[in-house]
Amino acid sequence: MDTVGKALDDWRRERPDLDPSPMGVFARLRNAGDMARQELEAFLAPFDLTPRSFDVLANLRRGGPPYRKTPSELAESSLLSSGAMTGRLDALERQGLITRSPHPSDRRVMFAELTQAGVDLIDDVFAQHLDKEETMLAALTPNQRAQIIDSLILLQSSIEAAIAEREVVPPRTGGRRRAARVPR
Repeated sequence: MDTVGKALDDWRRERPDLDPSPMGVFARLRNAGDMARQELEAFLAPFDLTPRSFDVLANLRRGGPPYRKTPSELAESSLLSSGAMTGRLDALERQGLITRSPHPSDRRVMFAELTQAGVDLIDDVFAQHLDKEETMLAALTPNQRAQIIDSLILLQSSIEAAIAEREVVPPRTGGRRRAARVPR
């Protein structure tokens, strides 16, 4: 039995009045995510890339020619601050994988663009990355993969709904009724 299964059994024994199964879902998701992240880091290291730099290169490449976006566009699609994106772009530029150039009509805007070395590297690494992910999913049938994807989409929607419900209406205490935000 895995450690998560053991923990669930322990909780069932110690607190039979509670259902610990939600913990099993999230613990296994975390474990799988951690293992996949470690595998990605180990895979990218020989290419002198990190998952973050790989994400930027892949983001530029999947945008199509001329493989160019503004730092704001990259940050938005990566859910990062523009400051965090600037640091990544600095490192990639030092590696010769991107160049930065001003927007032709707006001096306030800069573009990050893949160099030919950047295109060649991300094309090679991305193909190998997909092979690596395929290997990690080898025990699953196409139907099982589709079920996992569908389940994760539902889980994400359920989590988003739970987050949206953080706004609560406190019990009426005489004054005007106001919605209060629950601290995160």
